[in-house]
Amino acid sequence: MKVIEEIGECPHCNMNLVLYKTSNYKRMVKCEICGHVYPIPKRGKIHSSMLYCPRYHYPILIVQKNKDSKAYFWTDRPCFTCPDFDSCEPVQELIKEFTDLEVYGY
Repeated sequence: MKVIEEIGECPHCNMNLVLYKTSNYKRMVKCEICGHVYPIPKRGKIHSSMLYCPRYHYPILIVQKNKDSKAYFWTDRPCFTCPDFDSCEPVQELIKEFTDLEVYGY
Protein backbone atom coordinates (compact mmCIF):
# COMPACT_ATOMS: atom_id res chain seq x y z
CA MET A 1 0.00 0.00 0.00
CA LYS A 2 1.13 3.50 -0.80
CA VAL A 3 0.51 6.37 1.63
CA ILE A 4 -1.01 9.35 -0.17
CA GLU A 5 -1.72 11.90 2.59
CA GLU A 6 -3.09 12.53 6.07
CA ILE A 7 -6.69 13.72 5.97
CA GLY A 8 -7.68 14.35 9.58
CA GLU A 9 -8.31 12.77 12.96
CA CYS A 10 -9.90 9.40 13.70
CA PRO A 11 -13.29 9.74 15.43
CA HIS A 12 -12.46 6.67 17.56
CA CYS A 13 -9.03 7.51 18.97
CA ASN A 14 -8.20 11.07 17.78
CA MET A 15 -5.05 9.96 15.95
CA ASN A 16 -4.22 10.51 12.27
CA LEU A 17 -6.36 9.13 9.46
CA VAL A 18 -4.25 8.38 6.40
CA LEU A 19 -5.35 7.96 2.79
CA TYR A 20 -3.86 4.83 1.17
CA LYS A 21 -3.82 3.45 -2.37
CA THR A 22 -3.47 -0.31 -2.91
CA SER A 23 -1.63 -2.03 -5.75
CA ASN A 24 -4.95 -2.64 -7.55
CA TYR A 25 -5.79 1.10 -7.29
CA LYS A 26 -8.40 0.81 -4.55
CA ARG A 27 -8.29 3.65 -2.05
CA MET A 28 -9.02 3.58 1.64
CA VAL A 29 -8.63 5.61 4.79
CA LYS A 30 -7.02 3.95 7.79
CA CYS A 31 -6.21 5.09 11.31
CA GLU A 32 -2.53 4.77 12.19
CA ILE A 33 -3.24 3.61 15.76
CA CYS A 34 -6.59 1.83 16.17
CA GLY A 35 -6.70 0.39 12.63
CA HIS A 36 -10.20 1.72 11.84
CA VAL A 37 -10.51 1.53 8.05
CA TYR A 38 -13.12 2.54 5.47
CA PRO A 39 -13.19 2.72 1.66
CA ILE A 40 -13.33 5.83 -0.46
CA PRO A 41 -14.24 6.09 -4.15
CA LYS A 42 -11.82 4.44 -6.55
CA ARG A 43 -12.13 7.20 -9.14
CA GLY A 44 -11.85 10.95 -8.88
CA LYS A 45 -9.52 13.44 -7.27
CA ILE A 46 -9.74 13.56 -3.48
CA HIS A 47 -9.31 16.84 -1.63
CA SER A 48 -9.58 17.39 2.12
CA SER A 49 -11.98 20.15 3.16
CA MET A 50 -10.49 20.40 6.67
CA LEU A 51 -14.08 20.24 8.02
CA TYR A 52 -15.69 17.41 9.99
CA CYS A 53 -19.10 15.75 9.76
CA PRO A 54 -21.19 16.93 12.74
CA ARG A 55 -23.09 13.62 12.87
CA TYR A 56 -20.35 10.99 12.40
CA HIS A 57 -17.21 13.06 13.19
CA TYR A 58 -15.27 11.95 10.10
CA PRO A 59 -13.31 14.43 7.96
CA ILE A 60 -15.32 15.66 4.97
CA LEU A 61 -13.58 14.87 1.69
CA ILE A 62 -14.31 16.48 -1.68
CA VAL A 63 -14.46 14.00 -4.57
CA GLN A 64 -14.18 15.46 -8.06
CA LYS A 65 -14.82 12.88 -10.79
CA ASN A 66 -14.15 15.20 -13.73
CA LYS A 67 -14.13 18.90 -14.49
CA ASP A 68 -17.59 18.83 -16.11
CA SER A 69 -19.50 17.38 -13.15
CA LYS A 70 -20.13 18.69 -9.66
CA ALA A 71 -17.90 17.42 -6.90
CA TYR A 72 -19.56 15.52 -4.09
CA PHE A 73 -18.72 15.04 -0.43
CA TRP A 74 -17.64 11.89 1.40
CA THR A 75 -16.99 10.98 5.04
CA ASP A 76 -16.99 7.23 5.66
CA ARG A 77 -19.85 7.11 3.12
CA PRO A 78 -21.29 9.51 0.54
CA CYS A 79 -22.65 12.58 2.33
CA PHE A 80 -25.74 12.70 0.09
CA THR A 81 -26.94 9.46 1.75
CA CYS A 82 -27.01 11.12 5.18
CA PRO A 83 -30.48 12.07 6.47
CA ASP A 84 -29.05 15.42 7.62
CA PHE A 85 -27.45 16.30 4.25
CA ASP A 86 -29.77 19.23 3.44
CA SER A 87 -29.27 20.80 6.87
CA CYS A 88 -25.57 19.95 7.35
CA GLU A 89 -23.79 23.24 8.10
CA PRO A 90 -20.29 22.21 6.90
CA VAL A 91 -21.62 20.84 3.60
CA GLN A 92 -23.84 23.86 2.99
CA GLU A 93 -20.87 26.12 3.80
CA LEU A 94 -18.72 24.27 1.25
CA ILE A 95 -21.45 24.43 -1.42
CA LYS A 96 -21.87 28.18 -0.86
CA GLU A 97 -18.12 28.76 -1.02
CA PHE A 98 -17.75 26.64 -4.19
CA THR A 99 -20.68 28.46 -5.83
CA ASP A 100 -19.20 31.87 -4.97
CA LEU A 101 -15.79 30.83 -6.32
CA GLU A 102 -17.25 28.83 -9.24
CA VAL A 103 -15.05 25.81 -8.52
CA TYR A 104 -15.67 22.04 -8.41
CA GLY A 105 -18.53 22.38 -10.92
CA TYR A 106 -20.68 24.67 -8.76
